[in-house]
Amino acid sequence: MQPNTPSSSSSYTTQEHPPRTDLWWDRIPSLKIVRPPRGPFSHNVDERCLTFCSQTVTGRVQGHDPWCRSLCVRRVFLHEVTRVLSHHQTQTVHREPGKPPRVETTEVVETAPVHHPLPPEGQRYSGWLHALLGRTADSESDPAHRLSDAPGGDDLRYWKAGWYLWWSKSRWAAQERFDLMRRSLESQTEWQRLKERRNEEWAHGAHYDENRYVEDANRVDDLGNMPPFPDVSHESILLPIPDTIALGEQLSNVLAPTWKVLDVVRESVRSGAQAELARRMYDKALTDEPLKLLRICCSLIWENMGFGDDEDGKNGGDTPESSRRKP
Repeated sequence: MQPNTPSSSSSYTTQEHPPRTDLWWDRIPSLKIVRPPRGPFSHNVDERCLTFCSQTVTGRVQGHDPWCRSLCVRRVFLHEVTRVLSHHQTQTVHREPGKPPRVETTEVVETAPVHHPLPPEGQRYSGWLHALLGRTADSESDPAHRLSDAPGGDDLRYWKAGWYLWWSKSRWAAQERFDLMRRSLESQTEWQRLKERRNEEWAHGAHYDENRYVEDANRVDDLGNMPPFPDVSHESILLPIPDTIALGEQLSNVLAPTWKVLDVVRESVRSGAQAELARRMYDKALTDEPLKLLRICCSLIWENMGFGDDEDGKNGGDTPESSRRKP
């Protein structure tokens, strides 16, 4: 028994559109304008990480952690730290004499900030990077400034739109960082609260049920008498990178003496002092004084090297020393 094979005339159902006939102008090369999606649907890269680890033979035998160094650059976009409250359009009519009225449409988006606390390694930042770059860490433009009106306490620092630099020497922190690359800031905040809650339950003597916490990190090693999520944030650091670096002011301070020297040289050329100096040097070169100076220098060098003729000096010969003593 052969299966029923639909004919070519009924290769599509009634709900589908019939196949489009290939027209001749479709074969002409054309240009397509593609606008990439923005906001949460954007394909832009927001984080790049570089991790290097090494292990020794002794460390492998004794079960020591490998030597690891990790560096990540993270960019937080505006849509990650804001929430859209409303989105509407406004039209403004511009009237000019002798011209038809012109209607200008403007999109108005009202947003509100969303406060996501930085991880523990970002709470210890004291602002030394901003001070090194000539910025103040408590300014409103600083991505990690404290917010007194944000929930959760006045001493917390929160994510802001901008660039961040993350560095760690812990392999546990690197593994967790890779897991967090698939989570949003809100999900990362929930993960941090989950770890704190699990460690607090462990500290109060609560039993750690593997079946209950199966959604937590899967560990293959024996924790022993350790909390479910050991704190490795002290081996990591999270720094906000200033959006604008005052390089112009720093370069102007470094090059300030150079500008002064160039001004002096420019003024000397304009006044003719450089031309006068060149003329005097040329006139002096035409005399026999440079040749005499060269002869005296060569004689002194020859004498200091130990090749001087002492007999000539005893017989009253003309030596450089005697020639200089002559009136």
